[in-house]
Amino acid sequence: MKVLEFIFLTILFALPIKPVIGQEMNPYTVGAYDKIYYIATNGLRVRSTPEDSAKVMGLLNLNDKVRLISIDLINNKYVEIEVVSSNAKLIDAEHYYVVFEYLLDRPQDYKEFNGKLFVVINVASETLRVYERQCMDDSCPHKMIMETEVVVGEDKDLSAAEKGKGRSILGSYRVTGWTKFYQDAEGHYPAWYKDGYPMPPAIGDNDWRDWFKGKYMPDGKDGEKEGKMRGAFGWYAAFVSPNPFGQWMHGTLGWGEDKDKYIKKTKKFMINVVSNPRSSGCTRNNNEAIAYLRQVIETGTPVIKIYAREALMDPSLRNYRGVTRQWKYIMTKTAGLRADRAEVMKTLGLNDRDVDAYWKTYRDGGSIIIDPANKLNQILEVGTYDLDTEPTAFPFTERKKILGKWRATGRNGNVYGLKNEEMSTGVFYVDSGFLNGYRHPLAKMETSGFLDEVTPSWMNMAKLR
Repeated sequence: MKVLEFIFLTILFALPIKPVIGQEMNPYTVGAYDKIYYIATNGLRVRSTPEDSAKVMGLLNLNDKVRLISIDLINNKYVEIEVVSSNAKLIDAEHYYVVFEYLLDRPQDYKEFNGKLFVVINVASETLRVYERQCMDDSCPHKMIMETEVVVGEDKDLSAAEKGKGRSILGSYRVTGWTKFYQDAEGHYPAWYKDGYPMPPAIGDNDWRDWFKGKYMPDGKDGEKEGKMRGAFGWYAAFVSPNPFGQWMHGTLGWGEDKDKYIKKTKKFMINVVSNPRSSGCTRNNNEAIAYLRQVIETGTPVIKIYAREALMDPSLRNYRGVTRQWKYIMTKTAGLRADRAEVMKTLGLNDRDVDAYWKTYRDGGSIIIDPANKLNQILEVGTYDLDTEPTAFPFTERKKILGKWRATGRNGNVYGLKNEEMSTGVFYVDSGFLNGYRHPLAKMETSGFLDEVTPSWMNMAKLR
């Protein structure tokens, strides 16, 4: 009898088990129907079918909530989802699919920070600065290692449904990921570089109008050129969280050789009279600056956005005398590769002589014939970035109206034209990275990020000895 029982049980367990949904069970199953999953990255592509070649219906971002439609893992990679909570706008589709490995069972906020570098964007002066903590107990001044002029969000009021598409939103955030040659899901702003796209306007003699021309846009479905502006997000884009409302840090049109030409172009008098050329809320950097930031700023790094009066704690700047720094870079077509020259050459197996000879010929307009498999073909630009390592404080001034409107021309300490009484009385000491008595001004401005901190504790000068 025991032998018969053993045979019966063996046959029973060998039979295929039918899934509760009434279809054949995929050999790879994941998750559960009633469980909420959180997106583990920014810019996660949502596809219409479970294939890498499928149309992208939109992008989900860190901690967006989804639920599985099926527990089957399709093509060993994709799952079908239902979006539970997200600010993303997806194209209507019968089904949505994402790569399962980017789903987490709990939200990720990166709030705990034990690193040395942090980023401060003073929206008021349109300046991004990177600081290094010199004393981990915050008892001594932080060291500014770079300063760069940026473009912030345009000065306009929008409905709650369009939050994030106007002025830059203040708050304490963390970097949650980087992407190279970012392109929006709708393709309005084609990537600065992408295989199969026309090359961007020529280095050296390009004009800002060139980046809007149809010949630099990719072909659409019907052979028509598609896109409003080529390379609007530049070389790299950094995603931040929580609740950034789509306001990230990214590059801009132009080449590294153009330096901050297209950042300053935004602030010319006449262009501000006829239009409002600032960003849609993001922090726009020149491409050399964003490439350097990509090199030194890792996931989890704090990004603090304030609107503050600026001053120097030490007007003599004795800790910055004689400090200069250059960074050599090679921008490549290679996805995911950063731009540090030494790192690129090691990764691609290149040497200085070949790189310099190739770039001189290319930059001077000479014809180059090399093996298509040669790694030199990956090079887009070779250059040197001179970091601004001396802090400059931009004084707050009440702005005057031009033709009845606030016009933020040039560089100043009050881009949105707040009145003196609307500003916080606190001060941001740009040479030390400390704040004294600061609170976000509420006039015109909105806040987001971590709701339980205005700015992180290491920016409070109370511990300074």
